Amino acid sequence: MSGHNSGPVCSSSERVCRLEDLQFSLGEGPCHDAYVTGAIVTEPNLAERTSNDWPNYAPPALDLGACAVFAFPLHLGISTVGVLTLYQDDVGLLTDEQDADGRALALVLPRIMAAIQARELAPLLADELSDVDAHRAEVHQASGITAVQLGIDIHDALVRIRAHAYTTDQTVAAVSQAIVARRLHLGDDRPPQPGVHE
Repeated sequence: MSGHNSGPVCSSSERVCRLEDLQFSLGEGPCHDAYVTGAIVTEPNLAERTSNDWPNYAPPALDLGACAVFAFPLHLGISTVGVLTLYQDDVGLLTDEQDADGRALALVLPRIMAAIQARELAPLLADELSDVDAHRAEVHQASGITAVQLGIDIHDALVRIRAHAYTTDQTVAAVSQAIVARRLHLGDDRPPQPGVHE
């Protein structure tokens, strides 16, 4: 959720991958709220969030068929290391069994991830935690390219990539692929500095 390896790790389907990429692109949604607050986010009717907390996330998520969403923070000790997000095609709460399963997974997954990652040298992410659908490497390569081209830091470069993906209705992965392939160059929209001429 933060740092060099931020982004979706895995997803159960292409549609869920698109829903997760949407949150990653916009920087808002249940996943972000669960990570920031450290609490489970329960939204049994996503349509009710369209003009409130997630004005940019909810409408396209609804268009993708998500009617309800539930985000379980993944805690490892006192740190939140990620979020498990569940979607429903219908409005309504999870069943008691589904909720219990989500809570159980939220307890087990961080320990499994930590055990897998312990075999890798920092700061590399273990292969098992790198989803090919997330195109994580290309996102970071594109951030580096954009940072160098515009003379900005990596975080700001990623923000620009996300903004471009959102405004052009593309995924972060697609924009990153275009940058790495040199088909796209994000222009420098900063105001000119006094006394500096090009």
